[in-house]
Amino acid sequence: METITIPKIQFEQMQVEIETLRHSSIYKRLMEFEQNIVSGRKLSRNDLGF
Repeated sequence: METITIPKIQFEQMQVEIETLRHSSIYKRLMEFEQNIVSGRKLSRNDLGF
């Protein structure tokens, strides 16, 4: 693993963005989708919103 250095301001901005994403509905839907895949659930295109 490599170590990189980024400016503190950029790091803080990344933390805010991650926190914002975690509270978004699309993130929750992605986590639900991932859980369904792990559990072996078969999904159709309609289930996925296509």
